[in-house]
Amino acid sequence: MKRCFGLIGLLIFCFGCATIDVTYDYDPEVDFSRLKTYDWLPVPEKAHLNELTVKHVKLAVNGELATKGLRMTSDNPDMLVAIHGGKEKRVDVQEWGYAYDDRGFRSWGAWRPRGAFLDPAGPDYFEYRRGTDTYEYEIGTLIIDFVDAAKKSLIWRGTASGVVDPGKTSEQVNESVRRLLENFPPAAKK
Repeated sequence: MKRCFGLIGLLIFCFGCATIDVTYDYDPEVDFSRLKTYDWLPVPEKAHLNELTVKHVKLAVNGELATKGLRMTSDNPDMLVAIHGGKEKRVDVQEWGYAYDDRGFRSWGAWRPRGAFLDPAGPDYFEYRRGTDTYEYEIGTLIIDFVDAAKKSLIWRGTASGVVDPGKTSEQVNESVRRLLENFPPAAKK
């Protein structure tokens, strides 16, 4: 399994119509209501991430967090945001086949028995066709981490993955981030 670390194109819509698989987890001991500000952790150079995709992700996350009342600041933020991701090439192989049995059929309004008239293949004519189709595609994964800035500990992680459609990178990023952050912050305990 060959992994290419790069957030190039992220996720989904398998040939235009697939779903985004989203999961998340969080620290139940964290009071998310106290978190009001955030800042971005730098993306490591050795990660070889696509610059444009990183921009798309950051813009989408900033937009979603703003709608939730969070504000970005580099002056003593409550939490830090990190993004990770990658893509993986996959091949789907499908074998198909069907058979055709010419043992009798209607001709000129009468039933023609096996081998009657001019049957070039003989009385036991049987045809079988088969083939194999292969489809290459890429699965993209986006991970968004929220880290408590004071404690330097992970407090929330969301993961989205699906088939990458290279022509729809920004739409896929926006949809993935929207779906990922639907559950952030988690509902307060009662």
